[in-house]
Amino acid sequence: MNGSHQVLELEPTTSEIIEMFYQISFFLIGTPINVYAFFRTTRNIREGGVESRLVKLSRQLLIAHIMVLFTYGVWRSYWFYNIVWVQGNLMCKIFSFFCALPFHLWSNLVAAIAVDMLCCITSPLNSYRTAANRVDWLIALAWICAILCALPMAFIRGTITIYSFEDESYEQCYPLVNSYSREVLVAFNFFHVITTFYVPLAIVVVCYSLIGLSLRKQMAERKLLQDGGKKKKQSSTKARFLRASLAVICTFFFTWLPYQVLALLRVVCDENAVCESITSRINWLQAIIIASTCINPFLYRFGVDRKRCSYNCSTMESGMGRASVREMERSPHSELLIKPSSSRRNSRVKNETV
Repeated sequence: MNGSHQVLELEPTTSEIIEMFYQISFFLIGTPINVYAFFRTTRNIREGGVESRLVKLSRQLLIAHIMVLFTYGVWRSYWFYNIVWVQGNLMCKIFSFFCALPFHLWSNLVAAIAVDMLCCITSPLNSYRTAANRVDWLIALAWICAILCALPMAFIRGTITIYSFEDESYEQCYPLVNSYSREVLVAFNFFHVITTFYVPLAIVVVCYSLIGLSLRKQMAERKLLQDGGKKKKQSSTKARFLRASLAVICTFFFTWLPYQVLALLRVVCDENAVCESITSRINWLQAIIIASTCINPFLYRFGVDRKRCSYNCSTMESGMGRASVREMERSPHSELLIKPSSSRRNSRVKNETV
């Protein structure tokens, strides 16, 4: 657009075009997959299938995936298409909130799965009696923490006028640098990065470390009570545990870590520093996280086969092993093993990062 005194070029950058392309692509691919997986579990419940704890938690993960795909594939791409923000200050605040909420929810649910598995492995007899209530509380806590952690985005960000000439003005949905000091913005950005990834990751690592120690102790005790003919079963149990551990840790860790390291560097880097220039060029790392929303429904089983599952199904069933209530009552230790589901970004460009 040309003005008599100023010139404002409203053209998307190459980076924005690429981001808009992959965001829309992931939305078109991932949304049907996640919606189908969600309604598949709903149909199983309606037809009389039992909703295990894995299904409860995985359904919440699917909701988080759909929220990510819609916010980025539709809403954010629409912003890129218009180049400037045209939806007003209120919608900017709502958009900022929903850019953060699903990622907080996603990581919180991964931590919730780890906590539930820890309870299942370390105290199996008591665990199955309180399972339903515990998972409901974990889901509620995951949502509450996600909302509380994402809510400040609605106050930190808003519309900023980037161009004004005569009757024309253009706005962007950016951090309110004129309302908050740099220290406040940096502190919030640090809080946002830590609570989105590093705190849930720490919970997962601690839980699975305790699970490993517990299973090691249980296996050592079994060796004293069982004959050599059951060693193969013990080895199989250990292998299933390792696969379950690697599934939740590796999927969450490797798909989220690259961008989260980038986000943390943005917080600690000084303005005009070399690392700031580097981070501004690898913004596309968030695509890995968004892409994982299309993959996770294939990595984990989100439905429960009602022909095989009864009320005495295992705490979480993912095709790797299950134990009934009778089996748990016969043995002081459970071999319940799960394959938890797992799978961010809240800025458009470098200037958009809080």
